[in-house]
Amino acid sequence: MAAAQTEAPVAETDASAEIETIVVTGSRIRRTDAETASPVQVLTREDIDRSGKQNIADVLRSVSADNQGSLSSAFSGGFASGASGVSLRGLGLNSTLVLVNGRRMATYGLADDGQRSFVDLNSIPLEAVERVEVLKDGGSAIYGSDAVGGVVNIILRSNYQGAQLGGNFGSSYMDDGDYKRFHGSFGTGDERYNIFATIEGSTTQAIGNADREGYLGTNDLRRYGWYDNRQGGRPAGAGAFTYIDADGEIAHSPALLSATPWGTMRPLVNGATDRDPSHRINLKACPEISGDTGVCLFDTVGYSQIQPEQDRINLFSRGSLFLNDETQAYSELGWFFAKTQSIGTPGDVIDNGVYNAADPGNLKVHTTIMPANHPDNPYGVARGFRLLTTDFGGRNGEQTSNVIRAITGVQGKLSDWDWDVGLGYIRSQLDDEHTGYIVADRLQAHLDDGSYRIMDPSVDRSVLDDISPTLKRKAKSSIALVDAKLSGSLFELPGGDFGLAFGAEARNEKTDTPPLPFTATGDIIGLGYSSFKADRDVVAGYTEINAPVARFVELNAALRYDHYSDYGHSTTPKVGIKIKPLDELALRATYAEAFRAPGPSESGNSSTYGFTGIGLLTIGNPDIKPERAKSYTAGLVFEPVRGTSATLDYYRIERRDEIVGADQALIIGDAPQSGQTPNSQRPGELPNSTIYYNEDGDLSAVSAPYVNANKTTTSGFDFEYRQKLDLGRFGRISGGFMLTHVISFERSFDSGESFEYAGTHGPYVLSSAGGTPKDRARLELTWERAQVSVTGSVNYVGSMDMIDHKGSQLVDNEDGTWSSDTYEGAYYNVDPDGKVCGVYRPDGSAYSGCSLSSFTTVDLYSKLGVDEHWEFTASALNLFNRMAPFDPYTYGGLNYNPSFHQSGAVGRFVTLGLRYTF
Repeated sequence: MAAAQTEAPVAETDASAEIETIVVTGSRIRRTDAETASPVQVLTREDIDRSGKQNIADVLRSVSADNQGSLSSAFSGGFASGASGVSLRGLGLNSTLVLVNGRRMATYGLADDGQRSFVDLNSIPLEAVERVEVLKDGGSAIYGSDAVGGVVNIILRSNYQGAQLGGNFGSSYMDDGDYKRFHGSFGTGDERYNIFATIEGSTTQAIGNADREGYLGTNDLRRYGWYDNRQGGRPAGAGAFTYIDADGEIAHSPALLSATPWGTMRPLVNGATDRDPSHRINLKACPEISGDTGVCLFDTVGYSQIQPEQDRINLFSRGSLFLNDETQAYSELGWFFAKTQSIGTPGDVIDNGVYNAADPGNLKVHTTIMPANHPDNPYGVARGFRLLTTDFGGRNGEQTSNVIRAITGVQGKLSDWDWDVGLGYIRSQLDDEHTGYIVADRLQAHLDDGSYRIMDPSVDRSVLDDISPTLKRKAKSSIALVDAKLSGSLFELPGGDFGLAFGAEARNEKTDTPPLPFTATGDIIGLGYSSFKADRDVVAGYTEINAPVARFVELNAALRYDHYSDYGHSTTPKVGIKIKPLDELALRATYAEAFRAPGPSESGNSSTYGFTGIGLLTIGNPDIKPERAKSYTAGLVFEPVRGTSATLDYYRIERRDEIVGADQALIIGDAPQSGQTPNSQRPGELPNSTIYYNEDGDLSAVSAPYVNANKTTTSGFDFEYRQKLDLGRFGRISGGFMLTHVISFERSFDSGESFEYAGTHGPYVLSSAGGTPKDRARLELTWERAQVSVTGSVNYVGSMDMIDHKGSQLVDNEDGTWSSDTYEGAYYNVDPDGKVCGVYRPDGSAYSGCSLSSFTTVDLYSKLGVDEHWEFTASALNLFNRMAPFDPYTYGGLNYNPSFHQSGAVGRFVTLGLRYTF
């Protein structure tokens, strides 16, 4: 899908020069040679069309350099549901800078995992895109913050005359997930002016897991050698742990999911509560009872989705006018609308738990109680109970995003110098709506007065609406900017012009994401708390030089200074060299420093609450420092004959001072975990941290601000091969092979531990638990003759070991173990290196050798031009209908990994299209 760097299309053209000059992403200096010292991958409009992808998000997430932390719209259960993002080098969504026409976009209204702010790729109009350039090394010396893993520059059309109309329709092999799209482009102009506009609308229907066969369509996985993961079964998910049995052997305990629509309660034995977690009684009669657990069985697969419903409308227009022979005014205006509707499993009423309050010093603890006199209580004694509340439907979400982008400026030439001054305003507004969640206090009130009954259709609708109201919030972010740049040449060197560029920019960034109703008071069961607000000013200046000191040696360097009103300043350099000893061979290398300024959820007025065994409240830290990184690349470009090219680039990135939530174990230290004053708190071991105890005096939650702690080092290489052959009257063949191999992805923690994640399913807690495959590759071949073309593509994602370091359980004993009423000497992780297989069969053996298999799919695209007006296209994604590998380890999708295997859950998807040019 990538064009060779030597064939990068022209970004800007000097009309008065005899030799065409271009500007390539990663530089501000015009040049005649598209090969720079930095590795840049180019996706042309033709590449995008031939991919058969339905949106820019899918196009970019198929780039081989995209890795762990990449976010798919299919993951609707996260903090940033409804959005999609790219994570170059696996360093996270907020470490890849996304630009549109070289300028920043406003971030999505919600943050990934409540922390990472990013640009939602769903807001980029597919029809208006001319090409995409991907810079695969540090770009902070030119572009500033966030360009750690790389830069994605989405370049929209700048000039068009004529008119086109078109449409597409697609459907999966199961006749679902229908995709409908219409688009039009209209433009007029002459040598002095141009005005054009594009309009695009699309709708994508949902695909439910229940409409797929095999492990994609059920939670009862016993036929696949796994557990019965239905509610009431004995799954191996959350709550399961590894322990040492009576014989001193490693054993694996499954958990019990006892929350069902019919309700369960712990029994009384001799008047006391039976504390065995596997013992429950059913409160209502049900169709099927597990022979293993005695609990009612319920499969939530009907509430799980492979693909949410999405609607998009995009309008983009641009106008330009030459004021004189050397000066041009331009304006761009875009409105990008996207709505995503997703469904989720029903709410789970648990009989214990901690829920967040806006005041960190007043953490709220809930226990939902079935009153003694309630008709559904068989004991006549007030008891805690568990319930899966299908009475309120699934926990559904609807995110409606409206992005407005307005840019205006003037550009021109002054002697041999090019200049550009621009103003811009970009605003993103998100309406976030949720249904099916339970307000704990209201549920308790209706239980107390008997107005709510379990699985009783006669319960008044007003009672249900009061317990589970619609939750709404409006999140906003914006950027107001002004920038100026100047580039040209000072003098001649033996290898060409000495290029020089200057630039400056100032911008104001605002973000306001309020909490969902009731989460600030800790009343929503099963919904984490996330809120942040920030307003800051950024002023920056940069310079860049390009010095061809000899015919075959080119040096370049850049330096940028950024000042942020909230944290201070950063100065970031970059240097590069390109040596071309032969016309057919170029050697290149770069060294770059990069930084990521603290995001609004990390440094602003913010807090995020979630669960990792106990409650964890993470608070914005106004004293947090930026993340800093160093990146190194070295490679070669080889073009032995016309039509043949190959590139090989090694990369290494070292990122330090990573902004993370504080380690629970370091907060707790030697603090007691039980036997404390009920509902009390005490200072934690880290600065500004707090430890909370529940009504039983047991440790239940901790809070601390974000800290600069971890370090990540990743290395690998990119390989790309391109070939073109002219077959004479039989047409032309072109093809390419792209591969990214991750040699290492090592993360070092503040505790002194280090873990290698390359080729594993870790880091598990990042985004949707996609993992870090070592290899991603794409092979494509295109045949063209006259107005006919056919493209075949093979996509490959390597295997992963289903292991990960998740951290340690809280311990009671000096030897690092913890004890319970049921298991002695229990560990979360047993191996000395902190890694154990994440998936075990019921007999205790590692599932599939503790490995997630590789995944290969084939796509097909064809185009037929009937005449100068009509063009027909057809594509088939996942042509051979390969099923996604069984992945019981991820939480991003039901038994499959949506980050890398989404097409295997959707199945073969065929799309037909037509376009009419007037």
